[in-house]
Amino acid sequence: MGVGAMSSARAKSIKRKGGRKAPAKNARAPQARPRSASQSETREYTQPEHKESDLVLAWFRLLARRRGAWLQHLWLSEGSLDGRATVTHAELAGILADEDSPDAEAEWSRNQATVRAWQSEAEHVKKALDALDHSRFQRLARVFGLGAEEIDLLRLCAAVAFDPQLSRVCAYLQDHSGRTYLTEELASRLLGVDRASVWTPEMNIFRWELIQRRDMGVGEPQALVIDPQIKDWLRGKSSLDEVLIGAVGMAESNGSALPEWPIDEIATWTQESFRSVEQTRVRVVVVAPRGGGKGDFAAAVAAKLTMPLLAVDSDAGDEGNWKRFFLHTQRQAFLETAALSWIGEAVSRQRWPGSQPLFPLQFVLCEPGLEPAPVTGAVDRVVRLPMPETKTGEHLWQQSSPHARTWPPAELRKLAEHHRVWPGDVIRAIQLGASSPAEAALLVRDSARRRFGNLAQILECPFDWDDLVLPQGVKQLLEAISFEAEERGEFWQQKAAQRLFPQGRGLVALFSGPSGTGKTMAAQVIAARLTQDLCRVNVAQLVSKWVGETPKNVEQVIRVAAENDVVLFFDEADALFARRLTEIRDAQDRFANTDTAFLLQAIESYPGIAILATNLKTNIDAAFLRRLRYLVEFPKPDAGLQRTLWIKLVTALTDAKRARALAGTFDRLSAATEVTPAQIKFAVLAGLFAARADNQPLNARHLLIGLDRELAKEGRAIGPRDRDKILAMAEAA
Repeated sequence: MGVGAMSSARAKSIKRKGGRKAPAKNARAPQARPRSASQSETREYTQPEHKESDLVLAWFRLLARRRGAWLQHLWLSEGSLDGRATVTHAELAGILADEDSPDAEAEWSRNQATVRAWQSEAEHVKKALDALDHSRFQRLARVFGLGAEEIDLLRLCAAVAFDPQLSRVCAYLQDHSGRTYLTEELASRLLGVDRASVWTPEMNIFRWELIQRRDMGVGEPQALVIDPQIKDWLRGKSSLDEVLIGAVGMAESNGSALPEWPIDEIATWTQESFRSVEQTRVRVVVVAPRGGGKGDFAAAVAAKLTMPLLAVDSDAGDEGNWKRFFLHTQRQAFLETAALSWIGEAVSRQRWPGSQPLFPLQFVLCEPGLEPAPVTGAVDRVVRLPMPETKTGEHLWQQSSPHARTWPPAELRKLAEHHRVWPGDVIRAIQLGASSPAEAALLVRDSARRRFGNLAQILECPFDWDDLVLPQGVKQLLEAISFEAEERGEFWQQKAAQRLFPQGRGLVALFSGPSGTGKTMAAQVIAARLTQDLCRVNVAQLVSKWVGETPKNVEQVIRVAAENDVVLFFDEADALFARRLTEIRDAQDRFANTDTAFLLQAIESYPGIAILATNLKTNIDAAFLRRLRYLVEFPKPDAGLQRTLWIKLVTALTDAKRARALAGTFDRLSAATEVTPAQIKFAVLAGLFAARADNQPLNARHLLIGLDRELAKEGRAIGPRDRDKILAMAEAA
């Protein structure tokens, strides 16, 4: 039998050992086709018509021919097996004598002219591969730091993937019909290296999962398989890693860059960082609320650097196998030479593998308070995107909506001044069909409400200035607050004002006075005048027994309020801004003072509108009072204001005729008692239900019933003489 064919007996041997059907009953060994010296020159393989994948396949086939010839030599020396289903004595002797040793194969090959020709040609092909100008294998080696042994293994695995028929050759060369794959042992013999594996698990080819080891069953050697994406990439086809499907895609910008964004600054800093330190990894942490334009900012910086950008949704990845998801994301970035733009909470919550090489430029897009921890091997730059200014807001509306281009300029400007918006807020409002400034304002306010969580409550603001019954001096102060609130947006955009007031640009007022004197209503009137939400801070949720939690909660509320045009309303402010203790008795006192100091600094640096209300002004820290723009004292109303309140409420809830009929009663009630506006309001409410129960019009007796209930809450009552006089005069009228 010649070298060119395998005996039928040997084919039966393969079937016996594999336990499965052999690759072919009469499988043929690699054919001996000696080439002339001129045909084997390297220059033949450097011609343009030779693709790199073709050269890799040619190289594999030449190595397989050499190995196949040696195996046939051994098998022929054993003699015919006659189809017996046992290992022959000759075969056993050959195994124990280590006839198939690398040294024996090398010695035999040197004495075979045909085999020497194959070996020489294989070396020429490899030189041609190494000399290619645009080699994808060489580029992969540079990017992932592969050594010569790793490149050789990559080529072998790639060849089997490029041409599936070579899997039959692998089975033949391993004398096993089931091993239709490359193994480390087979790779070692093809490359003519020692039996001991030269490929260790810590090598980059395995760390980056360019080649994967797959278990093939008990007692079977592991298969070496090239990653499907790497196979496609080596053949010039870009594809998405299957591990990343559904989580990664090319980043798309939804809008243009805003003038407030530091795009040039960050791009320049990134370039300088790359130049200053070799192999610098830069991580730009972009912080803004939802809809703040973080993705557009990252895309603008990447475009400035002429670099593609991949968007990665960390929450869509396999969080249970975060390390592998992270590795494949970095690998995709290196293959595409594209920066990464991370979104989702997982990227901040999960630990970034410190041993994993990072692509040089990464963006982490997160909301305030969710910034990721520093990572070894990367330089962080935190960028907090500023709120767009009024002119930018006008431009956003006009750019995003054809309707906005026809809105009256004055209304558009008022919308932009009173409701500073993030790009996402504008897009959402337009998508929901905002066709007028009023509709746009309502939709923008709805977006802001969602950002406070359970730390604040949005109060309805149904009142106007006519509903306020207050002393003239108090009303003038409230009107001054309202005017400044309307004009402050334009004023603080002046460079001189910004320079002279680096802090203290916020409008903070304290409303103090007894309960029920109109402090909350006044805040509602101001918010309604500004067409902004009144956001009442939930003190019970804000104040925590845990050390450091209260400042953290306050910081979150103030941060969200600053990012959205709302009027902050701290009810019972004395619970938060209490006087600091002068005598420190224990650690609790020390932490309480620390919390107060933090709150004072936070409110001083708050750039928005905040109204604080308290019944106990004397309990508030004096240093805090000095930081306030306005102090408004709400006194209990005198008899004249009480009478006005009675008339307004009864007129609104019944009619003017009934109010005129009770005018004398209002005079006597106002003279006989000292009550707050809230007490009058609820006294009228109780009186109305009493009148309904009697099926009668509202009268003095009904109002007395309601007033008695309100006074009883304070342990007071109308004296019998005053009561009788009020009822008698009412009956006489």
